[in-house]
Amino acid sequence: MAYLTTYQVCEIARDTYVINEAGMAAMFLVIGEERALLIDTGVGMTDLPALIRSLTPLPYDVVLTHGHLDHIGGAAQFSEVYVHPADASSLQPIDYDAIAAYVDLLLEMGSKDVYHCTREDIYRTPQMPRLKALQEGMVFDLGGRTLEVIETPGHTAGSCSLIDTRERILFSGDACNVNLLCLEESVTTLKQGLMKIKVHENLFDRNFNGHVGYAGHPYTMAMPVSVLDDALQACEIIIRASQPFVDEGMVFGSKASSITYGKVKISFDPKHIM
Repeated sequence: MAYLTTYQVCEIARDTYVINEAGMAAMFLVIGEERALLIDTGVGMTDLPALIRSLTPLPYDVVLTHGHLDHIGGAAQFSEVYVHPADASSLQPIDYDAIAAYVDLLLEMGSKDVYHCTREDIYRTPQMPRLKALQEGMVFDLGGRTLEVIETPGHTAGSCSLIDTRERILFSGDACNVNLLCLEESVTTLKQGLMKIKVHENLFDRNFNGHVGYAGHPYTMAMPVSVLDDALQACEIIIRASQPFVDEGMVFGSKASSITYGKVKISFDPKHIM
């Protein structure tokens, strides 16, 4: 078998690349005529500035969709990043030991069968980037191409999504996908975040989440078309308690229940529905 190193890059639209970092997390590089935008920074095993330079010579900004460690691990490779204030504490500082434990877990889940990397590849530094506030309604103008920020809390308090109106793509981070974790916020908060996406659904055709090609899965695909409506319906079922919940046991250190509707499974804290 021919091994990759820590990442693979696929073009998903014109001047739009997904960077799958060893199945741990997915980043996206969106390129306009004058600037570019990197969405998320993975677990930090890849020299991201060098990779970006190989794809575009343009200046760029860095946005974090939320503060979970598998999306912020490489943030310290940049002088400044945008993150919602509600998730900013995750970078004060970055917990590299927790990232290493996550890397070990994902390697055992299948990444080691495809990628050649270990926890030792994580780039650790005590120097943190300057944090800039990511907020509702912000627009990143890349020249001939814009991305609008919408706040979509639920997965975390500060989760945000971005809409590329030219290519009609929603970059949803972990806010709207088939395996939706709502372990920190209430289910009603998650529903409110999903409704924010619903309001904007006329602006996008495809939804790419933050785990394209998870673990060792060799694919690069958008979320199913029904994922948003299925997730909203699942939230309604949970809130109304209209069907029994499944006991999931411990999910990433939290006791969770779940329900499945259509193509979406939501794992949630049964004590934190409202």
